Amino acid sequence: MRKAFFQIDVFTDRPLLGNPAAVVFDADDLPGDLLQRIAREMNLSETVFILAPDTPEADYRVRIFTPRRELPFAGHPTLAAASAVIANQPAYANASRLRQSCGIGIVPVDVVTEEKDRWYWMTQAEPEFRDAPIEPGALASLIGCQVTDLADTPPTRVSTGVPWWIVELRSVAALSALRVDLPRLEVLSRELGAAGMTVFAEHPAGSPYRLRLRTFAPGDGIAEDPVCGSGNGCVAAFIAHFKHADQSAGAYRAEQGVEIGRGGEARAAWTRTDGRLQIRIGGQTVTVATGTLHL
Repeated sequence: MRKAFFQIDVFTDRPLLGNPAAVVFDADDLPGDLLQRIAREMNLSETVFILAPDTPEADYRVRIFTPRRELPFAGHPTLAAASAVIANQPAYANASRLRQSCGIGIVPVDVVTEEKDRWYWMTQAEPEFRDAPIEPGALASLIGCQVTDLADTPPTRVSTGVPWWIVELRSVAALSALRVDLPRLEVLSRELGAAGMTVFAEHPAGSPYRLRLRTFAPGDGIAEDPVCGSGNGCVAAFIAHFKHADQSAGAYRAEQGVEIGRGGEARAAWTRTDGRLQIRIGGQTVTVATGTLHL
């Protein structure tokens, strides 16, 4: 049995930056245990499998796996899948919107051209917030910073499809210097029901980016995720909730992956209607490898 696959760098337009994802087509006849083994073989933060749609409202269905488990949703594999469908399925070559079916339902992905650059924008699930109290000294010890580096906003479990423990720091310098206790984070994240932790800080005024992020998911075998789409979605929800509660809309640019040599850019936008937040995360993609799986 042979299956075509593509390796796509997401949240970048330059090869070997951003976050790589493997995309495998025509996976309907592959059992779940084999999908998990393929993801382990690919050894990327996520591998996404394209299947026939399971509802008339979808253009295709996906299953997404880390090296250790299946996820109901993930951000950068969603953009990787959309770009692979656009590039390799002629019926969708000129589509302006794709409808992806996955474990959280239908995820719309809008295809937008800006000055000849193609951007993919996914609409994530409505945010859910849960308190994640931890004593400041314990948090500082966990992530390897000083208590004075922690911002005043409360650490919070946020989900826009995947739950993340969100923590804000006062400076990008403190963010870059983190030394996270990964085994301990894995245990605490499991207790909290989170995939891991996304930590962010705001740049000073005048920077091209508002935020820099870092994401750690040791429970999925990912020490640090280069540019995390769901983590960026949760941070956007956190920003809208704690910093812009009186605003109906907002947008910004964020960078991630700098500390591990895979810098990339994610764009975030939110709208608030009748108190309900809608989060959209956008990024570019570039295909860096193609091949065939021999199974």
